[in-house]
Amino acid sequence: MRFHRSLAIAGTFFALASVSACGGLPSAGSPEDAGQFLKSTLSCEGIDFASPHEVQQANAMGMTGINGGGECDDPAGGGGDVDFLTIEDMEAFQNAVKKDEGEQDDLMIGDDFAVDPSSDDQRRLLLKAGLVFLNCAPDFKAPANSSTDEAEIEGCVTTDYSKDLD
Repeated sequence: MRFHRSLAIAGTFFALASVSACGGLPSAGSPEDAGQFLKSTLSCEGIDFASPHEVQQANAMGMTGINGGGECDDPAGGGGDVDFLTIEDMEAFQNAVKKDEGEQDDLMIGDDFAVDPSSDDQRRLLLKAGLVFLNCAPDFKAPANSSTDEAEIEGCVTTDYSKDLD
């Protein structure tokens, strides 16, 4: 399963996060529901779910608060497969994410799951479906025409803006 590739890149997981109770964000409830959300939004050819052992490995690498995840295979929008995690403890998870400064402005989150899209087209489709970006960069300032809300922990925001999105 290609999900092993993602586990090997701890930074990717540290770059994923989610918030809770951010009214209006899509909620998954389970890895299967998150996979279905991605399948309907990105037209994935299939979903590969992480095994319990893979989830334990991610937790051992410092990704506290996750309870599942997987990968959306061959999604629309090109750019490659899309990894996702389901989150059971948002505060613990966001604290872990805040410690990692890499790639944080490209993470997309729902109420209880996080997605690491691999192309601008995927990001646009996910924005349209209601996900937002999580940004914990200390110097982040969204442009005036963008929206921002406080995330669950201090120093992070959710926004519809990514500097990397064309």
